[in-house]
Formats: sequence, structure tokens, C-alpha cells
Amino acid sequence: MSETFHPEPEPGPEAGRLGAAVERTARLLAYAGGVCLVFVVVLTCASIIGRAMLTLGLGLGPVPGDFELVEIAAGVGVFLFLPLCQLKRGHVTVDILSGWFGRRGVAVTDLVGNLLMSIVAGVILWRLVAGLQDKLQTGEESFILGIPVWTGYALSLVGAVSFLLVCLYTLRRSWAETSSAAAGNA
Repeated sequence: MSETFHPEPEPGPEAGRLGAAVERTARLLAYAGGVCLVFVVVLTCASIIGRAMLTLGLGLGPVPGDFELVEIAAGVGVFLFLPLCQLKRGHVTVDILSGWFGRRGVAVTDLVGNLLMSIVAGVILWRLVAGLQDKLQTGEESFILGIPVWTGYALSLVGAVSFLLVCLYTLRRSWAETSSAAAGNA
């Protein structure tokens, strides 16, 4: 029985000045997202240890507002990871039929996928801006720490804008790949 699965090589660095700038920015945002998630882990551990110390009568307790901070940091972290994930083709794809499509068919499906992802990124950004405006108008604050809720929206906006810009870049990249695949088949 022959093996037909041929995994794609790991995507290399982006070509050109624009590609290098997009990749550098996406990586920096992903690092910032990593910092957010490390903060979540450290805060959660500190809060759990504090709760255990309280139970043992050692006078410590949970970190006040820990769930509020985890909620904000995790949400912001996710948005900061999206640009690099899109750039490196890290989103889930179904490759069951790609062997039958050939190089041009795969390029076309990537183009369509990047177009749809660009639309989704635009909708996410649109709704995030609408949510930010609503939270700014209402002045809603978190229950325990009194953190203005709009701050989480504003920080997430950095990732959402970058995600849309990277989606548009990958759409452009897919267009070039589709064109070169078509020229290679001609």
C-alpha cells in the first residue's frame, strides 16, 4: 500500500519588504499574546495558591478580581494570535480532495478561503468596534476591580485590525499564487 499523504513544508519567511514587515508585526503581536497567556497562568496559579493558603489559615486569599483579569487577558491574547495564524496558514483546512485538484485547484481553494477569511475578519472588526462604542457610551465597569470594560475591547482592536490587514495581505498572496499556478499550467 502506497502512502499518498504529502504534508506541505513549513511556510518560510514572507517575500519582499511588505511581506517581511507583515511577518515581523504578526510575530510581535503573537509574542504579546503569549505574554497575555503567561499572565493568565501566573495569575491563576497565584490565586489558587492564595485560596489554598486561606483554607489552611495562613492569611492569604485569592487575587481580587482574578476572573476579570483572566477574561480580559485571554480575550486580548486570542486576538493577538490571529494575524500570525492567518499569515502562516495555521487555520484548519480540509485536504481530503486537494490531491485531485492539482496545484492550480489548491491555489484557487486557498484564494477562496482567504477571501472568506477576509470577510469574516471584517465582520469581527466591525462588531468589535460596535461593542467598543457601546461600552464607551455606557461606561460599564468590571464588578470587583472597576476596570472599564471598554479597555478589553480597545486592546483586542489592535489584534482585530492586524488580523484584517494580514487577511488582505494573504488574499493578495493567494492571488499571486493562483496566477503563477495558472501560468504554470498554461
